[in-house]
Formats: sequence, structure tokens, C-alpha cells
Amino acid sequence: MNETKLPFSASTPSRRTVLRGIAAAGIATSFTLRFPAVHAQETSTLKIGWVAALSGPGALFGEATDFVKAQLEKHFSGGIEIGSKTYSVEILVRDSQSSVNVAAQVTAELMTRDKVDLIVASEALGAITGGQMAVINRTPIVSTLFPSDAMIGVRGGPEAYGNNGTPWTFHFLFDTADVGAAYIGMWEPVRGRLNDTVGTFYVDQPAAQGFAHPEFGLPAFLSRAGYKTVEGGMFKVETDDFSNQVSTFKSGDAQILTGFMFANHFASFWRAAAQGDYHPEIATVAGAFLFPGGVEALGDRGDGVSTEIWWSPKTPFASSLTGQTAANLAADWEASQGKQWTPVLGYTHAIWEVAIHALIASGNPKDREAVRSALAAAKLETVIGLVDFTNTQVPGITKTPLVAGQWRRAKSGPYKYDLVVTYNGSSAPFALEDEFKLLSQLG
Repeated sequence: MNETKLPFSASTPSRRTVLRGIAAAGIATSFTLRFPAVHAQETSTLKIGWVAALSGPGALFGEATDFVKAQLEKHFSGGIEIGSKTYSVEILVRDSQSSVNVAAQVTAELMTRDKVDLIVASEALGAITGGQMAVINRTPIVSTLFPSDAMIGVRGGPEAYGNNGTPWTFHFLFDTADVGAAYIGMWEPVRGRLNDTVGTFYVDQPAAQGFAHPEFGLPAFLSRAGYKTVEGGMFKVETDDFSNQVSTFKSGDAQILTGFMFANHFASFWRAAAQGDYHPEIATVAGAFLFPGGVEALGDRGDGVSTEIWWSPKTPFASSLTGQTAANLAADWEASQGKQWTPVLGYTHAIWEVAIHALIASGNPKDREAVRSALAAAKLETVIGLVDFTNTQVPGITKTPLVAGQWRRAKSGPYKYDLVVTYNGSSAPFALEDEFKLLSQLG
């Protein structure tokens, strides 16, 4: 896609200038995209807040922000027509810095100072920290890229999240149960060759806390499936020394390794494991292996690491916004970015499909209650599949498909590894591509 220049005003700094200022001032990155139609009229300008992880350890979850921003610029270049009226659009992008505290600050400012009409939280921290404020300020939020059950949990349970049937936050993604089922299902064909001992460790961060929950997270699923665990515990985001976990897993003879962390954490752990002569047969880690760059950082030892699969160019879905198929979207990304597609691309694009659908369906996008009602009534085919808020157990929460697979050394093409589906459960949109293999079979 050919990117046109943003129509910044003279008073609006460039992103590079803002980032430079952030480094000096220690505040959250912020910049505004303006797509004028009748910009002089305040009542005809839609203000949309966008909270994303542009920096910090979770920055890979915000990796597709700039790409989707360019798509939005093309879509909004002449404003947006809703009913018989054309609105100009301002998108206020805020960097959560992968921090709950920063996300809380920028989300609150978007509601109270900037008085936005809608907030798009493409990495969900804004919806976690700003959920109650959304109710108080009557500002709708749509979010993704966070397990749906963990979202409900950190927001105080189903009734609190759903605001007694009138939610102001709308979230879509699979849940921890789906991840547990995918992992256990993927391992089942090779289980008879292993000792049923699983080493677990997690970064101390909201999504990982949901995964680590003893009753509702991975430990419960592993226990019910008959696996025993060797616990490596929680570790701080800034940790880069994993020698204790290596020693614990090796002494406990953990042949399977799982948990939740960012790519840099696992890369440090994997180096320590090699040095400590610890060689598990399975390494299935949430978060760390979602992204091609995280796997490539492992060098030749990335072959066979496994993960849940959120989205793929191989899925038979298309965008309601651009008309692109999943394959087209991924190809466009690779051509413009010069790097391999990423699973968060589909979701970063799809969240804007949902947001724009709701604004148009509201009939009056300046009426927040109308936008909220449009989100509650949203049933939309997107580039990740169906997003349906009309028939859910918890108002404002809906689930999306999930499968699992392995990164395998590519047989051809420009990239070192391909992500191969080795378990698809009942998710028909993802075709099974190969059997699951132990790391020792691939090494």
C-alpha cells in the first residue's frame, strides 16, 4: 500500500519529534492523526482515542499500529460519511509503554481531557485500567489482544464487567480455557513418549497472571489432564537471569515447558538452558512465540518451538473495511514492512473494523450511548472471522477461534521459519498442516 503523508498542522509535532520528547520528559508517547472534512466545526469532528503498546517489553503487540494507521489514513482521507453527514476524524494515539500505570493515565486523559467519542485499545490495557471510568464517563471502549476470561477477572467478574447488562467496554479474543485445550490437544499425539512433567513460569504481568491462576489458568488444565508441574514461579518484567528456573526444571526433569512471557524473556532463558544442558522435548510458550522476530532471535534453536495461533494469512476471511483477504493483508504487510506477517496484524486491523462499523451503525457517532448500543448489537465478519456481541454469556465479551502449531524451518522463501498448524481442534477455518513433533526430532 502506498502511504500518503499525514495532514499534520504546523502545531502538530512529527512522531519522531514526539518520541524524542518522550525520552527526555518520561511521559507517554502521543500524537494525533487528523483527517479533515469540515474540521472547523467541532460538532462534526469525531475524536477517537487509540491506546497501543508502542514501546516497552510488549511492543511487539503494537507492531502493526503504524501499518494500520496508514490504512486508516487512506480510509478517512475525506472524512467519514454517516447518515447524511460527513465527519472529519481525529485519532489520538497514545503509547501505553506496555505499562498498566501508563495505560491508566493516558486512557483517563483521553476520556476527561480530550473527551473522545470512542477508545480503541488494541492491546487491552486501556480497557483494563479504564473500564470503570468508561462507565462513569459514558465513553465506549473496544479492545482485543488479551484473554477474555482474564479481562473479566481483572475487571471484577462478569457482573462488574457487563455493568449489569449495559457494558461500556467491548472485548474480543479467545480465553485461557481455549489456550489450555489447544496446548494439551497439540501435545497428545506425543504424550506417550514423555514423562508428563511440565515446567511452568510466567512474567508478572496482567495477562500472564490470568494464565498462571491456580483455579482458572493453565495449572488447573494441566492438573485435570493428569500432568504434574515443576513451578518456576512468576518473574519481573525486567528479569534477564533465568538460571534458577533452568536449574529447577532440569532437576525436576520437566520434559515439557510452558508459561507466558515476552520474546526477550524466552531468548534469555533459552540461552541459559543451553548453557545449563537443559533440553526439554516441548517448548510451548504463550506470548513469546507469537511473533516471527521472537523465534528468529533463537537462531537455529527456534526450530520446533510451539505456540497458540491467533490469526494466519491462511484463514478464509476478508476485511469489511478494505475488502482484503487475510492473505492479501499479510502480503501487503510484508511488501510494505519488509518483514514476515505477524498474528497481531489481523487483530489490530479487525478492531478498527469493529470500531468503524459501530460508528456508522450508531447513526450519530457523537452520541456515545448510540455508539455503545451499536457495539452491543455488532455482528460482523472481519479479517479474523466473526466478531459477535449479540449472543454472549457475558455482555461485552465475545470469543474468537484459536488453534496451535509449531514454527518450522522454512523449506523455501525469504523467511527462516514458517508457522505450521499442528492442532486445529474444532476450528474449521484453520486447516491442519502437519503432525506435532518433539524438539529432538527436529534438531
